Amino acid sequence: MMIFHALRTTFRNLFRHKTNAAVNILSLTIGLTSAIFIFLWILDEYGFDKFHPNDKELYQVLINQTFPDGQVHTYGATPAKLKEAILSEIPEVNKITITNMASTQLLQFGEDSFQEVGIYADPDWFSIFNFPIIHGDPSKPLPAINSIAISQKLADKLFGKTDPIGKTVQVEQTQQFMVSAVFADVPLHSSIQFEYVAPFEVYYQENPWMQGWGTGGTNTYVTLDPKASLPAVNQKLERLINSNCEDCTTSPFLYGFSKLYLNGKFEGGKNVGGRIDQVMLFGAVAGIILLMACINFMNLATASAASRSKEVSVRKIIGANRSGLVVHFMLESLILAFLGFLLAILLVQLLLPFFNTITSKSIQLDIFDPLFLGGAIMITLVCGLLAGIYPAIFLSSFKPLTIFQRNAGSLLTGSGLRKTLVVIQFASAVILMVGSIIIYQQIHYISNKDLGFNKSQVLVIDQNKNLIANTAPFKNAMLQLSTVDNIGFGGSDIYVIPITTTEIEWPGKPSDASIHFKLFRSDAGFIPTLGIEMIQGRNFVGQNQDSLHYIINRKAMEVMGIPEDEVIGSELDVWGHKGKIVGVTADFHNDNLKVGIEPLVFIYSENLGAYYFVKVNQPASMAEALAGIEKVFKTYSPDYPFEFTFLDELFERQYRSDLVMGKLSLSFMVIAILISCLGLFGLSTFTAARKTKELGIRKVMGASSFNLVLLLCRDFTKLVLVSILIGSPIAWYLAKSYLSGFAFHVDISWVTFLLSGLGLLAVALISVGFQSLKASLTNPTHSLRSE
Repeated sequence: MMIFHALRTTFRNLFRHKTNAAVNILSLTIGLTSAIFIFLWILDEYGFDKFHPNDKELYQVLINQTFPDGQVHTYGATPAKLKEAILSEIPEVNKITITNMASTQLLQFGEDSFQEVGIYADPDWFSIFNFPIIHGDPSKPLPAINSIAISQKLADKLFGKTDPIGKTVQVEQTQQFMVSAVFADVPLHSSIQFEYVAPFEVYYQENPWMQGWGTGGTNTYVTLDPKASLPAVNQKLERLINSNCEDCTTSPFLYGFSKLYLNGKFEGGKNVGGRIDQVMLFGAVAGIILLMACINFMNLATASAASRSKEVSVRKIIGANRSGLVVHFMLESLILAFLGFLLAILLVQLLLPFFNTITSKSIQLDIFDPLFLGGAIMITLVCGLLAGIYPAIFLSSFKPLTIFQRNAGSLLTGSGLRKTLVVIQFASAVILMVGSIIIYQQIHYISNKDLGFNKSQVLVIDQNKNLIANTAPFKNAMLQLSTVDNIGFGGSDIYVIPITTTEIEWPGKPSDASIHFKLFRSDAGFIPTLGIEMIQGRNFVGQNQDSLHYIINRKAMEVMGIPEDEVIGSELDVWGHKGKIVGVTADFHNDNLKVGIEPLVFIYSENLGAYYFVKVNQPASMAEALAGIEKVFKTYSPDYPFEFTFLDELFERQYRSDLVMGKLSLSFMVIAILISCLGLFGLSTFTAARKTKELGIRKVMGASSFNLVLLLCRDFTKLVLVSILIGSPIAWYLAKSYLSGFAFHVDISWVTFLLSGLGLLAVALISVGFQSLKASLTNPTHSLRSE
């Protein structure tokens, strides 16, 4: 009965006070829409790798490697021998599986061939991880050394509708496997993506270098006994490598597999966060936006309380107690919140494709999903209670006798709190606005920064066995194309060179030096293809003698302490291979911009590595260039599909999470400003209505419309200015903390704060000015007629 009565009262007030109702519902709808979007994004992030039933017992073995200077690096590459040692030394381990590093290889069946990502794993892979077998024997998905399990998607590509079990596929033109099982497609929420699984024993036999304790070519996963103590297991595991390899400075430890996606950043051997930082940041943003929407409700409810004072008094006279009134007003607040929730669901459904585009996700809205529905309802309840608690207490405090004896409006208090809430709102808007601008500036800076090489119009083509066998004729044929400027070979990704070592010697090296160098294999064409500047000596010339020559960057020359006029011809020993330095390049970015430029050594190689880099002529038509490049590729690599990426696209992928953060920040900045201005609009409407007679008298006494607008805008302008003064230092501190994560970043300029403040003030004045101008233009005879 009470709920029905609250519904009737709520809708009656909505129709009676349309402006306030519109502002409240719109603010709550926008706030809840933002919160639901962020909630969906957070659910998606937390959902990674959580689909394995044994999630709580599933761990990955990570390695802490300690260097002579005390630095500790953490990574997941483990020695293959570690598996047997764990099985024999740590009884708490129930199951263990190892894999190679996932790689892209050629799979062929008949005349069909595809480049697919796959792994080599031992038999326990499918019993540890939840990748269901849908065809074949689930208990023995890899029964023999020549078996292979493939995904449903790959089975459809290779075999169509025919039964794949028993069919033979060829991998990299050398390995013959018989399909023994088909597994369900790997979920998008898996951090490990693969299309096939072949026996690890095959890979191990073909790569004898993996048989040493000092290698790191595998990933190792275990499940523990539920009663096992993780610290006790890690204590046993810590010395397992060192006890079998005295020279090794690596110590393994277990880390929750599903935790790695969000908490995968390590410094000094300890976890220091990861993607979880972004999740927490946007969770806080959702809370701020909801709070801003609730502030609008509280301000308008208390500001317009005079219109409900007699209603409260009558209710008290006929027997209502204060607690009952509080419950009644809280129900009204919750009804409005759930009305906003229903509208928010419609908006989320409508805008979800746009949100997925911004975040590069494939989120689906299932309103009947218990986790989503429970979370969304909880958010709405908190929003309704937070918005309604103060107005409910405030309105229920009125005393009937006082209200009927005197003017209700003269008894109302709370303007100080309303002003405080407005300041909180706009200070939050300042923080979001400045933060969004700084993030946008940093992303723009990264996108346009001179990296020290030219990434434009460069194709990246994967190395393959056909091309290895035809390296020289392939490159020569490419150079004959009029649309191709140059071609070079590179051993790895140029943006984040993965190979590092401290095992480099040179004359005069301090005995206690432990300097990390990056190693990059390349041919004579790589440096000119990317336009890397040579500042000393020469480039590789493509002859066999270059196998004993090295090129270093300026950073390496500096950390080695070799004078610039003595560097050419200096001896250098890399992994026991002695040679001479023949050239020095200018510094270019060889790692994430959050890290900075590292010392680098180029090692000459014609084809030992991963990619060919093809520079296309600037004036050339890209379609024409691609057609010619594909023709040459197919001539020397007929079995492999022609696949490529652009070097600048690889750069964008590296900073995708930062791009998503920037786009979301800009979106939520606009939303925060909109909610704040909606609140000001509602308050200015109320203020103008309350001062109607005062404005009429002033106008009769000779005040101009401009003076009246200034009068109404003055108080709100002061509040916005105070907000800017409070929010700016907080925004500066947060922006500085964000930029500290980049070795190269923009400077925080006072212009950013000035423009943000002026922009926010202008938008606020437009919101208030409209109602102020409307009130000032009202004919005073209408406002004074009742007098």
